[in-house]
Amino acid sequence: MDESKIIAKKTYMSVLNKSKEGSQAEKVNFTELYRKNANSVFYYLYSRLHNVADAEDLTSQTFVTALENISKLRDPLKFKYWIFTIARNKVNDFFRKSQRHPTVDYDEGLEQVKGQGRVLSPVDEDRLSALESLITGLSPLEQEYLRLRIVADLPFAEIASILSEPETRIKKKYYRLLERLQAQVEN
Repeated sequence: MDESKIIAKKTYMSVLNKSKEGSQAEKVNFTELYRKNANSVFYYLYSRLHNVADAEDLTSQTFVTALENISKLRDPLKFKYWIFTIARNKVNDFFRKSQRHPTVDYDEGLEQVKGQGRVLSPVDEDRLSALESLITGLSPLEQEYLRLRIVADLPFAEIASILSEPETRIKKKYYRLLERLQAQVEN
C-alpha cells in the first residue's frame, strides 16, 4: 500500500472511530473529507438537476446523511464511492418525490457559460448545441455512465459498484458510447 493510501486510511479510520460526543479533531477529519469530495458531488448532482439551488441542497443533504451514517462505512478507503452512492440515491429520490425528470434548457446553459467570461464562437455554439442534443438523446443509463465517469471523475471499478454491474461491462459500454458519440459528431 502506498503512502497516500495509508494516510487516507488513517484519516478515514479516525472519522470512523469517533466517540459518542465527537471531538473537534474528528469534525476536522470529516471536514477534510467534505472538502475533497464536495465539488465533485455538486457537479455530479448539477449535471443531473441542471439547477444550482437544487444541486446545492442535495449536496448538503448527501454530506449530512454521510456524517450521520459514517459508522456504517465498512471500508474507509471507499468513502468516495460511498458518497456518490448516497448522492445518486438523493437525486433519484428527488425526482421520485417531485414526479419530474431533468430537462435542459440549452440557451440557459449557454448563457451560464458566457456569464463565466467564456466567449464562444458561432461554430463552437453550434457544436455545443449538436453535442447537447446527442447527449439528451441517450438513455438515462448512458447519461449516467458519462456523468459518473466524466463529471464525477470516478474510476470504472467505483462506477461498477454504484451501478451494480461488472467493471468490464461498464468499460465496454462506456467506450462504445464514446465511439458512437464521436461518429455522430463527425457526421
